[in-house]
Amino acid sequence: MRTPTRKHGVAALLAATALVGTACSAGGGGTPATATGSGGSAAPAKVETSSVTIGDAAASTGPAAAEPGSRTGGTVTVYEAADMAHLDPAEVYPNNAQAISMLFTRQLTTYKKVDGKYVLVGDLATDTGATGDGGKTWTFTLKDGVKFDDGTPVTSKDVKYGIERLYDPGKVLGPKYVPQWLSGADYTKAYKGPNKGGSLPDSVVETPDDKTIVFHLQGVHAEFPFAVAMPYTSPVQKSKDGKSYDNAPVSTGPYKIEKHDDTQLTLVRNENWDPATDPVRHNYPDRWEVKFGLQSQQATQQFVSDVGQDKNAVSLSFGVDGQFAQQVQTQEDLKARLLTGINPYVYYYAINTSRVTDLNVRKAILTAFPKEQVRQIMGGPTYGDLATTILSPTVQGFEKYDLYNVPPSGDPEAAKKLLAGATPTIVYAYQQSETSERAAVAIQQGLEKAGFKVVKKPISSATWYDQTTKKDNGFDLYFSGWASDWPGGSGFLPALFDGRTITDGTYNYARFNDDAVNAEIDRISAIGDVTEQNKQWMALDKKLMEQVPVVPFAYLRSTRLYGSNVGAADLDIYGATSLVNLFLKS
Repeated sequence: MRTPTRKHGVAALLAATALVGTACSAGGGGTPATATGSGGSAAPAKVETSSVTIGDAAASTGPAAAEPGSRTGGTVTVYEAADMAHLDPAEVYPNNAQAISMLFTRQLTTYKKVDGKYVLVGDLATDTGATGDGGKTWTFTLKDGVKFDDGTPVTSKDVKYGIERLYDPGKVLGPKYVPQWLSGADYTKAYKGPNKGGSLPDSVVETPDDKTIVFHLQGVHAEFPFAVAMPYTSPVQKSKDGKSYDNAPVSTGPYKIEKHDDTQLTLVRNENWDPATDPVRHNYPDRWEVKFGLQSQQATQQFVSDVGQDKNAVSLSFGVDGQFAQQVQTQEDLKARLLTGINPYVYYYAINTSRVTDLNVRKAILTAFPKEQVRQIMGGPTYGDLATTILSPTVQGFEKYDLYNVPPSGDPEAAKKLLAGATPTIVYAYQQSETSERAAVAIQQGLEKAGFKVVKKPISSATWYDQTTKKDNGFDLYFSGWASDWPGGSGFLPALFDGRTITDGTYNYARFNDDAVNAEIDRISAIGDVTEQNKQWMALDKKLMEQVPVVPFAYLRSTRLYGSNVGAADLDIYGATSLVNLFLKS
């Protein structure tokens, strides 16, 4: 095979599949497409297609195109329920944390929206990388003029140091793709991070000069340029690293952190950010004030009222509270301020299979689960379509199916038959909030109708991820969700169901460990054709659901209000509110 040039390195491997994904269309307020009676079959969801294409070096240059009507100045307020679990880019993963991080961190690659479609482009790098061996070795060249907020130029060694920090056993919550692909599933055995001394050898990550970084993967990964589009590839100054880094990481983006405590995160302009190097970000507002502690109902009420500073406000993650769903859909001035669009998330309720070991008990949980009642509490059909699969309709190769054909409101009588007179106790954990408490009551009532005894366990939002990702968390059932980090099954099922990843910090929320599934993950991962690979991931989805490691809940749609003085409001590729183009109209 001819060695691909830098220009064609990514495209040669991925253009044939174009990473085409699909997404469920929103329900119109009636019965969702997946809602069927007991014994019926779910009608295929109507889908719309979206795609991510590969940009070249020209698409990777700055500055970003100006937003029509944009102006400079003012303070944007961002409302969130709780502080981000982490700001250290090594551990940033939830979509709201990734969205805010876009203002002060930069990665090797990133996503640029052009005419409503996403394009992968170089961010720190001049393009999306090059490979000369079919996807096992990847080379990136850094742009000139990229600096840290103290004016120090960013070098390839700073990027390598940021990668080395991912090996620290204490950095448990971020994505693991890069260290695992470089050093294997047990990557911490190969190297324990720079705090333990030493550096990754050149045979793993090479920096031949200040502008070049070369990754030597253990296997072929055509999707590598997508994997380095997340915050964990952000450069880190070794001299600035330390215990306080998680609270206020050094900036390479248009803003830097002025203040951060458990009530507020304040960002101000980074005078050492050069827009000529950045293809996606602007710095229109003077300041950002991210305020923590609101509940869903309160946040929606403030957006509906739209007075004072709320005119200048957005939220990264608050959807429209269910109590306002009808008003938002019918009141014209609110509809004009409603963000809604494709979201790659599937929300589900993980069943801890290390504790709930009886398959019939897991089937009974799924059968009794009151999906429709919970969805109404979460916002009704605008929240999303009821799910029956693990993979999202945004993943290439998605096929709609329903193995169990349970009515949307659950079937407690059928669940009782599965329990055969048993009355298992289920510890249900959930994040503390008014909405989650109402949902917990509905879940408790639904399961107890089938004979379960439900113990509710509310958890602080600030510690939710830390507690639920503990290997032995003490919970049987808990809300979770996942979005593939790119539109393919390789970013979904291995992360959630590879039993070899079960440690503290695991994203295998179901604690599912099956040797046959682990082997199937290895087999599918080695398939070189991405289209065929995604077909096989869909087949594995069905095999997994035979074991009921989760209760699929909803294919999510993002539906958010924003203030009337906010311009260029949009959603990012992960379904959070995008902040990179926002400005205040007056």
